[in-house]
Amino acid sequence: MVIFLDIQGAFDHLQYNSIRNSLDEIFSSDTIETLQDILNDRKVTIQTAQSPVRWSQQQGCAKSSCTGPMFWNLVGNEIISEEWQPNVHLQAFANDFIFVISEPTGAKLKATAQAVLTKFQN
Repeated sequence: MVIFLDIQGAFDHLQYNSIRNSLDEIFSSDTIETLQDILNDRKVTIQTAQSPVRWSQQQGCAKSSCTGPMFWNLVGNEIISEEWQPNVHLQAFANDFIFVISEPTGAKLKATAQAVLTKFQN
C-alpha cells in the first residue's frame, strides 16, 4: 500500500517558533544566529489605494526560496526521524510525505496504515 500525503499550505503556515526550536538540535551557535536573523523582524507590506499596509510576519516561508524548503525540512525532520516498523518506509519530498507499507493480509495492512496515520498526526 502507498499513502501519499500532501501537506496543504505547509510553507504558508510554517511557524517561526517551530523552526527556531529545530535549529538548536542541529546547528552550531554561529549558524543558528544567522538563520534566526532571517526570521527576525520580517514584515509584510501591501500597497493599498490609500497607503501601504505593514504587519509583522510570524509564519510562512516562500516555497521558491532557498530557505523555505530548508526550514520545512528542519520541522519535518521530527516525523522523518521517528522509528517506524520494519514494514513501513517513509519518504519525504518538500511538503509531501509518502508511506510504503507491506503486510501479508488486508486486515493487517489496514491496521498498520491506521497506526501510521495516527502516529503521523500526533
